[in-house]
Amino acid sequence: MKKIVLGLTAIVFASGAFAQKNKVVSAYNYNKAFARSGKCSEVQKGIVAINESIEHDQTKNWAKTWYYRGNLYYNILASKDQACKAIDPNALEVCTDSYLKALVLNFQDPALKKLDLEKEDGSDVLKLMMALRERKKMDDETYAADIIGRKLPGLSGEFANKGISEFSAKNYKGAQESFGKSMLLSSFSGKMDTVLMYNTALAAEYGGDNEAAKNMYNGLINMGYNIDGNGPSLYSSMAKLYKKEGNEDKALEYIKKGREAYPKDNNLLVSELDYYLQSGKHEESLKNLNLAIENDGSNAILYFARGTVYESLKQGDNAIADYKKAIEIDPNYYDANFNLGAYYYNSAADKINEANKLGLNETKKFNALKAEAKTSFTNSVPYIEAANKAKPEDVDTANMLIKAYTQTGQYDKAKETKAKYQ
Repeated sequence: MKKIVLGLTAIVFASGAFAQKNKVVSAYNYNKAFARSGKCSEVQKGIVAINESIEHDQTKNWAKTWYYRGNLYYNILASKDQACKAIDPNALEVCTDSYLKALVLNFQDPALKKLDLEKEDGSDVLKLMMALRERKKMDDETYAADIIGRKLPGLSGEFANKGISEFSAKNYKGAQESFGKSMLLSSFSGKMDTVLMYNTALAAEYGGDNEAAKNMYNGLINMGYNIDGNGPSLYSSMAKLYKKEGNEDKALEYIKKGREAYPKDNNLLVSELDYYLQSGKHEESLKNLNLAIENDGSNAILYFARGTVYESLKQGDNAIADYKKAIEIDPNYYDANFNLGAYYYNSAADKINEANKLGLNETKKFNALKAEAKTSFTNSVPYIEAANKAKPEDVDTANMLIKAYTQTGQYDKAKETKAKYQ
């Protein structure tokens, strides 16, 4: 009797396993039917069948089970039918997990089949990539070729698009995760997508994950990343992160490194000057700028920067000379025109304030100061005009120009300019 019971149990078990094998085949056939007809019902039935198979002991460790599952969810993503997309809102994540699981189970090495891609340290993901690059033996190489060569690049693009949407919505944590997944999937082809790495770093920085941001910015710096002219911003971002932590020395270190790599970048130059000026280190600023001008005497930015330092040191003649030199090199340089115009304008305003404080019996001195003020206002006008032309959208520049016109008796120009900004 006992033998009969054991025999029946074996038959039942075998029947169950056979049924699960049939479900895997059914899932494959439903997917083919969907490819022919585009009917959502076909892919829906395929998903029901395959999701039962991934739970069954007989079929859950087959690479083909997870490969077919990935294909079904991939077709949801590729479909333009919103009814198909509604089958599973998490199709992107499920599809990706399925394909990665298929790659793991496709290895013949039992140790590789046990890789846990959910490990927080990512060590098993690296092992998977190494095994693929070393061409470890597989049960079916066509699965890997299709997944790595065709499917993962598509999924990488989907995650990148998702990351862009999340970043735009200020969901920086979500964007960091999506960009990170996109970067991971693209790396299976053996290439590092530095644009994705940069986007991931940005999202990490904005989302407050400073360590992740610093690691990626450093990596990009080491790779010489400068796509779309974003190379200098890597150093600025590193400095900003260290400054946020209160590490001013480390922040300055990155600004200096950035200045060495991109000596003509205005933002890095201004950041370095800001540090020196706030620290009262004017001599360091001048030494730095003098050396830079010796090496590149045709750089308008350097003269402008040195002019700001001279202005802070109350060395007006030197400041004026440097601003004029910057404008001579680049007549449309907004910052130099604005600063020189503002210097003359503020000098005039100071003279008026000084004159207004004089006593009634100091008429001669009063008139002299008023005349000097008018000369300074007159000197300011062409430079403020040039700054206004360079940045017509800047309201503060326009307002200063209107006041300069008024102070010099150019009322029609003042009225005309004012009308543009009302």
